[in-house]
Amino acid sequence: MWLVRELLRLVERIAIAFIVALVIAEIRALAIGGDTWHGFKVSCLILGALLFLMGAVGRNNNFERRLDAGITEAAWGRIPGVSTLKRNPEDPTLTPGAVLGGAGLALLAVGLFL
Repeated sequence: MWLVRELLRLVERIAIAFIVALVIAEIRALAIGGDTWHGFKVSCLILGALLFLMGAVGRNNNFERRLDAGITEAAWGRIPGVSTLKRNPEDPTLTPGAVLGGAGLALLAVGLFL
């Protein structure tokens, strides 16, 4: 069960990264003009490189603490869209570095090969 939960978390973060890249491309196309597809590829490359670098920073950094729902929930209360079900502490989880690195690699792949 934990494997499915963590893979869904990874897919969710990748989808959010693609939506952000698409929004940036649309804003650029409306403001400056030009092709949205080219802007999407460029924004995928830029965001992918940034996400990959954020994932490569290492353990126990600001990016990792920001993505930790437990810390945010303790400070601000329940987060909308995040399950309040207790996780089993023995279940392995993907590190935020792995999630950021995976999303960065996915964006770089789309920017380079499409």
